[in-house]
Amino acid sequence: MATKKSKKNQENILFLLMGIIILGLVIAGLILFKKQFSDAFNDKPNANTAEITAKAEPLENSNNESVKKEVKEEEYIPQEEVQNLKIYFGVKGKEKIECETKRVRRNPVLIGQARQIVNSLIENPSNERLYKLLPENLTLRGLFYNSGLFIIDFSREFNKIYNYGTSEQVLAVYSIVNSITELEPKAQVRFLINGTEPEGEEGHVDLSQKFSRLESIIEK
Repeated sequence: MATKKSKKNQENILFLLMGIIILGLVIAGLILFKKQFSDAFNDKPNANTAEITAKAEPLENSNNESVKKEVKEEEYIPQEEVQNLKIYFGVKGKEKIECETKRVRRNPVLIGQARQIVNSLIENPSNERLYKLLPENLTLRGLFYNSGLFIIDFSREFNKIYNYGTSEQVLAVYSIVNSITELEPKAQVRFLINGTEPEGEEGHVDLSQKFSRLESIIEK
């Protein structure tokens, strides 16, 4: 009887030890799983944060582009590289043109300076007293110089000046001529429209002729 009782006690102790071991393994597994899950959760970016970041990136790039554009527009030009161009615009309420000085980077080539002038005429003046005389959406197709003659080739939008009144058409033509001849006062100017010589009988001004500088039209 004692032997059976002793054997039973040993079996009970063995089961108890096995239970303790199994319980320990379960607890250890739970701790390990909890740690791995916590690490994975902390490393994963928040979905809302990622979405906000993704949406914010284009805005940031857009702001950078705006800053770059502003820097470009306000580009510093060293004094030794500055050139002041005289650009003639219409004077509001008067049948006159008046020059506005535009500060640009010096271009050593005469044709380059002439292009700067024409492109400035296509833009609006800074002075509120003045107004642009050339048609909207006008572009410069080409500009040539040979033996005292500037040849300016405008896009077909230049035809719109035929719809101007007499005085405004004259002002538009001489805003170009007087601006260009600031480079060479004795030079003349001829026009092409989309690569073709204009018809002389159209409009109030014969655009097929050569134009020389006209001082009397300038507001003093």
